[in-house]
Amino acid sequence: MKDLEKIRVSILEAASFLFDRFGYEKTAMEAIARRAHRAKASIYYHFTGKQDLLKGVLEAEFAHVSGQLEKIVQEYRDDPRMQVMSYLTKRMELIRETKVYRHYLVSPYTNPKDEIGSVVAELREAFDRKENDYFQTVCRGAIEAGILPGTIQPEAFGKMMETLVKGLEFQFFYSEDYESLRSTYETLVELLIFRGYDSTVRPAGPFLSKESGREGKAACRNPASRTGRKGGRV
Repeated sequence: MKDLEKIRVSILEAASFLFDRFGYEKTAMEAIARRAHRAKASIYYHFTGKQDLLKGVLEAEFAHVSGQLEKIVQEYRDDPRMQVMSYLTKRMELIRETKVYRHYLVSPYTNPKDEIGSVVAELREAFDRKENDYFQTVCRGAIEAGILPGTIQPEAFGKMMETLVKGLEFQFFYSEDYESLRSTYETLVELLIFRGYDSTVRPAGPFLSKESGREGKAACRNPASRTGRKGGRV
């Protein structure tokens, strides 16, 4: 069973490389077999066809993104301010680093029913549902902490946040000045979550307190203190 899984992974890695380099449309199953050093029949043992391979590649990419974001949620489970800020900044970086998905980001909108668009749409919807659930959880926690008024509906908050960050992905992926856009985005996230406030009014960001706000700002400006890696960013 372990050998079969290794073969399957090697096929996915080969397909990922070729889809990234030449595109899904221009990649033949024979080329994937050669790249994986497998017989073509071996590919069809594990996958029904090229579309199924694409789905496997994208599932692996989204699983990696979700796994890394879950690590952030767990790492900062006792510090919701840093959790939300790290989540919002890291997600953009992770999605931009995908090898294949980034090429077909717009396919569900331009060609929703073709073999690429339909697969991308299906997997993206699953990812969006998880993210929506996360934002709803953040909203409920903020309401319980008295940060947000009880009149706010978590479902509406989750949908709005999902739509906002998803829309920004287009700017990140197609901007001619990615570094400037990234820096601006991270600054805006920091302002939303850690901006100062008068002691007589509610905190401006999720679960914000004066003390945690100061600590959070310092940690943000010195990522090495949080990640343990010199110069690393969350």
